[in-house]
Amino acid sequence: MCIEPGSTTAIVIGITQAVAQAGLSIANYISGTQAAAASERAYQEQRRLNQEAANRAYQQEQLKLKGELDKASQQAEELLVNRLQAQGGILAAGRMGQSIGGLLMDAQRVEGKDLGALGINLASAQQDYFFGSESIFNQQKSANAQAAAQRVAAPSVGGLLLDVGGAALGAASAAGAFKAPNAGNLPRIANPNINQYIQPLTLPGYP
Repeated sequence: MCIEPGSTTAIVIGITQAVAQAGLSIANYISGTQAAAASERAYQEQRRLNQEAANRAYQQEQLKLKGELDKASQQAEELLVNRLQAQGGILAAGRMGQSIGGLLMDAQRVEGKDLGALGINLASAQQDYFFGSESIFNQQKSANAQAAAQRVAAPSVGGLLLDVGGAALGAASAAGAFKAPNAGNLPRIANPNINQYIQPLTLPGYP
């Protein structure tokens, strides 16, 4: 295995960074998933609160309309009583002839006029009820839309796989530096002739 001097530290750093990047990607995915789940719970809770507020508002509108209906019913009964009393008084007066019929019709026309005004009031009350209900619905819809805008999207599994895959490729690339070079690419060294380094031994007194 052949590694240039000083490259070992860079390789170790590269692998460490790749592993750390993968770990960070996984941690971010987990935290993002938890944040999205918490956001969804908050969104559903806000929708529930919006629904409860709308229901209370609907009930108030219904109570207002019921109050108008009860009031109109009471007034109609009073008008009926007044007409009957007026007609009874006319009959009790002992009048004779066609004038009695005219007086009786006058009392009925008064009642009809008052009932007409009462009907107009009821129609206005019903219109107010419908307008109020529509306003409540629109307010609830707007509040739900605002709550939905605050939702946090869950992280993508595909994005996590891409991040981890990229980190794995980085680690593999750094680890590849530790592979031994191909034997075919190694420089060939000729066998040295050791005899050229051996000097003849000469002793004193010997030729």
